Amino acid sequence: MNHSIQVVDLFAGPGGLGEGFNSLRDDNEKRVFKTLVSVEKEASAHKTLTLRAFFRELLDSGRDRSVYFNYLTGGPHPSSLEEYRDLWEHAEHEALSLELGGEAGNHALEERLEQGLDHSRNWVLIGGPPCQAYSLVGRSRNKGNKGYKAEDDKRHFLYKEYLSVIARHRPAVFIMENVRGILSSKVNDEYIFDQILSDLHEPDTAVDVSIADSVMPWQKEGYTIFSLVDEKVHYPRENNGWFGFTPLLRKERSSFLIKAEQYGIPQARHRVILAGVRNDLVESMGTDKIASMLQVPLYKGGEPVPAEQVLYQSGMPDLRSGLSKGDSCEDWSRTIHESAERIIAELTEKPPIKLNSRKSDELIKEIQAVSERAANGLHLERKQALKAGIPSTRGMGSVLEKWLQGAYDRDVMPIWVNHETRGHIKEDLARYLYCSAYAKVTGRAPKGSEEIHLDCLAPKHANWKSGNFSDRFRVVVENQPSKTITSHISKDGHYFIHPDPYQCRSLTVREAARIQTFPDDYFFEGNRTQQYVQVGNAVPPLLARQIAERVQKVLRELSAYQ
Repeated sequence: MNHSIQVVDLFAGPGGLGEGFNSLRDDNEKRVFKTLVSVEKEASAHKTLTLRAFFRELLDSGRDRSVYFNYLTGGPHPSSLEEYRDLWEHAEHEALSLELGGEAGNHALEERLEQGLDHSRNWVLIGGPPCQAYSLVGRSRNKGNKGYKAEDDKRHFLYKEYLSVIARHRPAVFIMENVRGILSSKVNDEYIFDQILSDLHEPDTAVDVSIADSVMPWQKEGYTIFSLVDEKVHYPRENNGWFGFTPLLRKERSSFLIKAEQYGIPQARHRVILAGVRNDLVESMGTDKIASMLQVPLYKGGEPVPAEQVLYQSGMPDLRSGLSKGDSCEDWSRTIHESAERIIAELTEKPPIKLNSRKSDELIKEIQAVSERAANGLHLERKQALKAGIPSTRGMGSVLEKWLQGAYDRDVMPIWVNHETRGHIKEDLARYLYCSAYAKVTGRAPKGSEEIHLDCLAPKHANWKSGNFSDRFRVVVENQPSKTITSHISKDGHYFIHPDPYQCRSLTVREAARIQTFPDDYFFEGNRTQQYVQVGNAVPPLLARQIAERVQKVLRELSAYQ
């Protein structure tokens, strides 16, 4: 008999949040949580979800997992193999390609939930409604659209599809994730976050679902929403007066923000994550006890994990960037050498104004070293070919390394999937070389024309020196957490430059996925642009696992009261 806690994952993307929950196992190596259904409308992300669901079922079945790794290296798709047909059909049943917010998608989801949810047991709802309307970038774009009205943008209200499931099916706990911009986003001059908190507290009222319409008509309770980082903050705060709930202060609203770099994630990713617990369960245990149990412990007191742990260690191979035109290893080496020599010549005449003479000398030496190696031919590939044996490893020996390894067996498959570099124009290679060398020497990326001051590096923008492009070229500094990996990485490598000057490139999909803490056996379907978008939109699975551990703790304790 399966006693795993059922999980429903809405707006799942490639499945980062779901991966964290599904990865948690008990003493018998059985999954604590098991996804009943995940929903994603984007085609490539849905394919990724389905393949991952298959892989989890494959691991649970104890069957030969080489069928999965064979597919990653060009072998037959698992769906075409009769002996694995049952596992693939289960995966297809779990991962649904639906667009929520329309009649057809909503109906299909409801049908699946009515068929599969065990309402006699506690279950968990997770997901992150689309964030484009809330994100700072999205709001900036909207300002440029004539006639744009926030109240007419349906994306602001897609969270109500999430609410509808809560109202009808009453999960014991829900976890809802979104961008930090949701805290400041307004509709009709009112903060949307305040409305979302109120709606999550009383989902019936918010989506006009009557108790009679509910699958659980006996369950009339609303929800208390907890912070995962501050046990003193929850919604609602009751006062003893006649005026309803005491509104949360701005500082309290910010307490729903999780800073991923404080929790063992090599990335400064700040996201709003809400934990809702059904009020009848809150009453049985007490608000304070649940609030305490839901707190996610800081990693080593909040000590940040540097990007180098996932970009340099655990056997990650060195790769060269590609050239947009005339790509070959020889042409690339020649381009790097010539670019380095031009930079050195100009640097000698025009040292950086913000560096002292010692740092300037170190910068020149760093670029000279690249020039010399390139002159001899670096002989790097754009992707790692399948090779016999195990790649050399400079192991981290950490929880993160073990997590990233996943179910990979490097003896069987010593190859890195989704790890192929992009092509760049020659001028950008010179900029990447300079910026990464600068960051290596100073511990920070250079900013704008003041620090990327050489004529040979200046882009052909009329307003390059206006000060509006201070972050145009952004290096992932090796001894610091990476900046937030966003879907923008699919369009622009300038914002995600690899810290190694020898490699002279932007991050690959696999490197971005490692920064997001996706295990190395997690394969992203679709073309490279689609893969980048999936990674950038995801929740870090390792962070999701830590949240899952807190939810498990609460549900385990609740069972003693029921």
